[in-house]
Amino acid sequence: MKSIFKKLGAREKSAAYQEEKVKEVTSPAATAETDKTAIATESKERQTGPRTETEWNDLISHRIDEAMRAGAFDNLRNKGKPLPQENNPFVRQDQRLANDLLKNNGFAPQWITDRTATLQLIEKFRAEFRGRAQGYSQAWHATSNPQTHAQLQAGWQRQLASWQDEIWTLNKRINTVNLQQPIARLEIFKLILDDELKRVGMSRSL
Repeated sequence: MKSIFKKLGAREKSAAYQEEKVKEVTSPAATAETDKTAIATESKERQTGPRTETEWNDLISHRIDEAMRAGAFDNLRNKGKPLPQENNPFVRQDQRLANDLLKNNGFAPQWITDRTATLQLIEKFRAEFRGRAQGYSQAWHATSNPQTHAQLQAGWQRQLASWQDEIWTLNKRINTVNLQQPIARLEIFKLILDDELKRVGMSRSL
């Protein structure tokens, strides 16, 4: 009989023990601890593999929201004003840093320097061209002597040949400069002797 009561007591103790364990596991503190463990495990598992695009977007949005709440964007330069157009939209991305360094130190990119120098040479050539052409024209109309006209005509042909050589040299330089320019509309047109003669109202013959 005593042994029966002992068995019943052991069963009651066992049931009470199990009930206590259930309460212990389901208590708020235990639940919170379980949640922390689950989050840590999930975070650890996530770190073992690459994030998906969606996860990255969510993380970035979360970081931006945190920064906004912390006031990280409250004192930005030019806040409330249009963004300054500091970058030249015609400059390639891989050349912007070099161009900015040159600009900040008072220099211009090499292609701009070469283009400017070439345009100055063209203007110098055209000024001299105009002056010499007008000189031949005035000398031609100042006399009616056939011998003088023949001498002027011979000199004029030599001058045309000299100009043709200068134009060839200029065009070679123009071709080099055009290959360096990043913008097609800034191309320098090559010189043509007949076009230059038309500019000053002259032809290949006096």
